[in-house]
Amino acid sequence: MQNRNVTIFDLEATGLSTSCGDRITEIGAVKLCGNKLCGIFQTLVNPGRKIPEKIVEITGITNEMVADKPVISQVLPLFLDFVKDDLIVAHNAKFDMSFLHYELKECGMDRDFETFCTLLASRKVVKSSANFRLSTLKNHFSLKPMGNMHRALSDAYVTAQLYLKLTKNWGTDTMSQFEKEVDVLMNSMDDDDIYLIDPKIS
Repeated sequence: MQNRNVTIFDLEATGLSTSCGDRITEIGAVKLCGNKLCGIFQTLVNPGRKIPEKIVEITGITNEMVADKPVISQVLPLFLDFVKDDLIVAHNAKFDMSFLHYELKECGMDRDFETFCTLLASRKVVKSSANFRLSTLKNHFSLKPMGNMHRALSDAYVTAQLYLKLTKNWGTDTMSQFEKEVDVLMNSMDDDDIYLIDPKIS
């Protein structure tokens, strides 16, 4: 495994395209130091517009849930501080990065990222999957979610496992190790924390 840390992230949004006025409603990310989970980033985001009912049904994120949450201009500096110079990993990175780059531009911020897309990598590696949705690959590789799928942190957690599988850095004890590490991190977070990095690991 490369020495460089890796941030695996996922976004939830009001829809599928910034050109249609859609905006981010949640960012979730996990940081890997080697093949150990050493950081968590999680926040709902007030998108400044109504979340359509069909999106509420998919994600479970309601307008009431985001009403008092920070706006994206408050969240992005914290997310960039969490990422630092890590490799960025996402499932269908084209989608997530399109929203991230749009919001950075809107906030007058500029940042280049090196990215790894687990969707594209899965298409090259996995030969027997019905499709390459994250939920399908989760079942294919027997990966474990953290809470409900279609929430950003849970999807990032599954994508982190998928990334280690695809890059052949998955050991016999990786899942049990992940579960212990996520428990430590989640239990260390205060209710108002947006992210936490375990200094003992990182």
